[in-house]
Amino acid sequence: MRPEISSLIHALTYPDLIDAPETQNRDDIRGVQSNVIFVDHSHPEDDDKRIIDRGDGGSPSLKQNTFKVEMVLRIVCYLAYQGYESENIVILTPYLGQLSLLRDALKKERDPILNELDSNALWHAGLLGQVESVKKKDRIRLVTIGAPLASGSAEFSNS
Repeated sequence: MRPEISSLIHALTYPDLIDAPETQNRDDIRGVQSNVIFVDHSHPEDDDKRIIDRGDGGSPSLKQNTFKVEMVLRIVCYLAYQGYESENIVILTPYLGQLSLLRDALKKERDPILNELDSNALWHAGLLGQVESVKKKDRIRLVTIGAPLASGSAEFSNS
């Protein structure tokens, strides 16, 4: 990931994180004023949706936020207008409930790709049935924070 993003994670969670050489000196992201952008909004999480993790004794996990999902979809479209291909975009989210909501929304126009860890977590939570194996649309990676990413991708954080 970009050093501008990894420096935030490094300071908070991973003190021994070392950036790979290919992440250095990347071009600035087209169409935005900064390579790291924070968005402030006043839309709370959805109160009517609580996700229960079957693998965790039925304890509720974090809530979902439909507003943020719509915002992510619009940003993905904007980045596509700037010339970025879907397969070069990674959407990061820290919450399993939000991952499920993003996956469902992205399936309408793209082919969201989950890694094995996130697929298993969604399956254990009862939020994922059999995985569709046929590629029908542009592919886009969707990952919870902390899951491994392939190098050479642009990231978008949705927390």
